[in-house]
Amino acid sequence: MTDEELAVMAKNSKAAAEALISRYSKLILIKSELFANDRTDSEDLRQEALMSLLKAASSFDPGIGVKFSTYCEVCISNRLRTVCAGSGKDPKFSESLDDDVSESEALSVEETPESIFLYRETLSEISRTVDSVLSSAERRAFRLCMQGLSYRCTARRLGVSEKAVDNAMQRARKKIRAFVMQ
Repeated sequence: MTDEELAVMAKNSKAAAEALISRYSKLILIKSELFANDRTDSEDLRQEALMSLLKAASSFDPGIGVKFSTYCEVCISNRLRTVCAGSGKDPKFSESLDDDVSESEALSVEETPESIFLYRETLSEISRTVDSVLSSAERRAFRLCMQGLSYRCTARRLGVSEKAVDNAMQRARKKIRAFVMQ
């Protein structure tokens, strides 16, 4: 089944919504890590991203000629940018929303205990998997850089050279990219 078909079905089907969550869990993890900083915890951002995914599914209209993956990614990015802007962070990873979806339409989702549980289970699995593919040095450098620290600050914190941080980040990106493309 295509993402577009699942999005349409997710409006009335928990199974379809769960399938979308499963398909987009890697995107949620990566986006939340990219936007996280010391004022916005990546776990809080994962929850915001998950809610945005579910809201994107409920508001998606296949008749507008946009792929669900594109629509969903923009909704999630816009929500995370809004959350980070409220925390004082000026995110580097911003995208524009060129269609007619208002931000309030694309961002709010009713939370249920079941959706929170499913979300946390999915995130735990993704986190364990990403942690398992990165070495200890890559993981430390990745987390600090994703919090918004420069390579210079990360290098000072870890007690290594900037080049070592750059190398660790290059390897981490390559491994995460390979994991996401599976």
